[in-house]
Amino acid sequence: MNAAKEVLGFRKEGLRGLHFYIKGLEYPIAAAEYSERDALAFQYLDENVKAGIMNSERICEWCINHGIYFTFLYGIRIKHVLSDPLKALRFLQMRGRLKQFAAR
Repeated sequence: MNAAKEVLGFRKEGLRGLHFYIKGLEYPIAAAEYSERDALAFQYLDENVKAGIMNSERICEWCINHGIYFTFLYGIRIKHVLSDPLKALRFLQMRGRLKQFAAR
């Protein structure tokens, strides 16, 4: 796919907005809004994130349940592993749990 047709890995066609969840989360997340239904769903999610009810993993589970496309703004790099190996391990474990969650 042409890089000009993507924004952070999301398809640009029909993209209405991006929602970034960074503050207070161990692993930042970006989620894409494509429809009016998505916009309504994000109102609920935004309030819960602001209230501190959701962590990174719960946001991802919520996105999977609601058919919302998301991506992590955190990746495993050598410097992450060397500087904070436990955080890198927790990230890999969380991704594994999310794959199992999505497979249900």
